[in-house]
Amino acid sequence: MRRTLVALAGCLGALCVSSAALAAVVRGHVRDTAGKPVPFVRINIDVPGGAPATTSVFSVEDGSFASPDLAADAKTLRIHAFRIGWEESGREVVKSGDDLELAITVRPIENVAHQVPASAWVPGEPGTRPFHMLVSECSNCHQVGAERVRRFSRAIDGAPPESKQIAWEAIVQYMRSQALRMGPSGQTALRWGLSEDHPDYQMAVAPETSFFTPRDMEIVVPVLANDFPTRFDELSGYDDVEELGEFGVTKATVVEEYSLPSFGWTREVAIAPGSDLVWFLELDADRIGSLDTKTGAVEWYEVPGEGPQGPHTVNADSKGGLWIALEESYGMARFDTATKEWRIYPPPEGLKFAITHDAAFNAKRQVEPDAQGRIWLTLVGINELWSIHVDTGAIERFPMPIPEHEQAFHVFLYGAALDPNGKRVWWTQLHGYLGAFNTETKEVETVVEFPRGAMPRRLAIDDDGTLWVPLFGEGQLVKYDTAAGKEVARYDMPDRAGATYSVTLDQKRGAIWLATTNSDRIYRFDVEDERWRQYPLPRQEAYLRSIELDHATGDLWTAYSNLPIGKRDPEVFGTEDANNRLVRLRPGD
Repeated sequence: MRRTLVALAGCLGALCVSSAALAAVVRGHVRDTAGKPVPFVRINIDVPGGAPATTSVFSVEDGSFASPDLAADAKTLRIHAFRIGWEESGREVVKSGDDLELAITVRPIENVAHQVPASAWVPGEPGTRPFHMLVSECSNCHQVGAERVRRFSRAIDGAPPESKQIAWEAIVQYMRSQALRMGPSGQTALRWGLSEDHPDYQMAVAPETSFFTPRDMEIVVPVLANDFPTRFDELSGYDDVEELGEFGVTKATVVEEYSLPSFGWTREVAIAPGSDLVWFLELDADRIGSLDTKTGAVEWYEVPGEGPQGPHTVNADSKGGLWIALEESYGMARFDTATKEWRIYPPPEGLKFAITHDAAFNAKRQVEPDAQGRIWLTLVGINELWSIHVDTGAIERFPMPIPEHEQAFHVFLYGAALDPNGKRVWWTQLHGYLGAFNTETKEVETVVEFPRGAMPRRLAIDDDGTLWVPLFGEGQLVKYDTAAGKEVARYDMPDRAGATYSVTLDQKRGAIWLATTNSDRIYRFDVEDERWRQYPLPRQEAYLRSIELDHATGDLWTAYSNLPIGKRDPEVFGTEDANNRLVRLRPGD
């Protein structure tokens, strides 16, 4: 086992030691030009070289806000006020010293084009198939309205419709090839050890067998060519509550970002019982990392094995282990966070292509063996469900049903959850079904159909067997009763173009937390009163794949997992490592 220890950029030597003795608090009020309080203004506090690198708090109904203690000198802090529909027009330092008190004045603005999330640029009406197909097909790797997408669309402004059609078709083909590459935009290395003459590569870039098929293009490309905006400098009449939902933030809500000392693809975060560290993946570097939130120190642990491993999905178990799907070597790994030891579960011999993805987990979002000592795993590349015996490593393979007009690579067997009695694995397909596999009879028992573009994704399961299924393309949350075998409710998200990648069950709060890829915020759904609330994140293009709940503290953890990876354009984002961060949300309830 090889490991390395580094500190976050700027937090070295004397600074780390001396900052522990500092404790600044930023507080104040936000009012409009008439002196009325303005709530829900996010106060972003940048701490140069700090851990966390940014701390964000929110003004409340009386306009007041206050940060927690910050391990920083108040004189070094950079502070920015933000809410969609408002801009700062004045600032007065009421008090300075160890703490800082500010009186911030904001004024309403009509043109919010530079403030809105990517979802605001999705054309069409919720409830129509083209709208939901566009969200589902074009938000898998990046936001639909990301800056680089807008940049391309600007370039074809004024072109005739047939030329726009050709241009967007070319971009779709380009994205087919880019989906098989890892690293900064333009990097040539192919994933999974493929070469351009490999049959699996040829299959993945051929439209008929790719992730984006001609049937998809027939709906999506005309929407892009005819309806997607080509000018993005004007957007008015946008109300953030009406468009994005009720705010959930309180005076105690805190969002913290931790910068990482690399520019890799940091996809997901895990909290392991018995460990006081935060664990995360870096897929392109074949390693996992641990973050010490007190010091900002990061320690790396390389995944053992020859060739690319591709640690993709991570979930803890109840014993402090991390189960990690190795997407590029088609295996599974368990890392013991106490002993720092690895165990690798290799794929069956002779397997040429598979793509391991999600392990089935329980109501605590922890990987749990069934009564026979097996964990269960989805294989997105070949539409199979695998069982892996924890002790022996023996693997059994089970093909799942494929909808009509679909093929194995395109259908994408995806999320998985283990029934409370351990007798069924519930799974989703991005272009297909919600299903249940009986682990005793080894047969598929339940198949639930969804319309094209709905994309049931990473689900959650409660101790009573209730399933919560996010529909990525529909912008909906499905409640499914596994005992009765039926859907009992379906809830529209406030932002139907938000693209919900996964859901996380919070049993103590009686809530579901939703990670969105297209709206720069986390959503909360309270089960008892069926109430939605939004928690804005500190920056644009906040692409989330999963949310981890710290059961001890109630904090939420996630990571910005945008593609392409690598350093980002500082002229666009203000800093090179804009989204290379882990994020903690303290809801403040």
